[in-house]
Formats: sequence, structure tokens, C-alpha cells
Amino acid sequence: MSQTPPNDPFIPPPPPTGSSLYPPEVLARQATYAASEAKTALVLSILGVFCFGFIFGILAFRKANTALETINIYQVAEDKRGMAMAAKVISIFDIVLWGVGILLRIFVLR
Repeated sequence: MSQTPPNDPFIPPPPPTGSSLYPPEVLARQATYAASEAKTALVLSILGVFCFGFIFGILAFRKANTALETINIYQVAEDKRGMAMAAKVISIFDIVLWGVGILLRIFVLR
């Protein structure tokens, strides 16, 4: 006698809960990196309000994006997301303020 397989459809096992695809040491390293990038971006963006807004604004924007990407990919340092977003907003303000200053200098203060 041969046994026929049951006609039940295959149901995959549920995904593991509470674990990540990455080892804990990688997550710890990425959390530290994201926190450092967010802090640096915030410092650069605040500094850009007072001097060299175009340069510090672009640097802060890139660092804030890097921090946000790391936070999104690895799901670490969620508490630093607000700091990175604030740095991104302030850096945009830096760049816009620099652009307005250049336009004022060209068209108004001849």
C-alpha cells in the first residue's frame, strides 16, 4: 500500500518574533552610528544658521539622511529619529536662508 500525501495546502511557519535578521553586535554598532550621525547633523545644522549655511546645511542634510536610513533599515536608535528629523528641517532652513541672502545681495544691495 502506498500512502498518498494529504491534500492540505502548505502553511509556512510564522516568522520569529522579537528577533532580527542581524546579529546583536551589528545592531549595537548601527545604533551607535545612527546616534552619532544624528547628533553631528544637528550640531552642523544649528551651526549653519549662524555661519556658512550652504556648506553646513548640505553636510547636515546628508548626515541626517544617513542617520534616518540607518534607523529605518536596522530598526535601531528610534529615540534619535526626532533629532535626525530636526537636523534635516534646520538644514533645509539653512540652505533656503543662504539662497535668500544671495538673492537679496544680488538684486537689492547693488
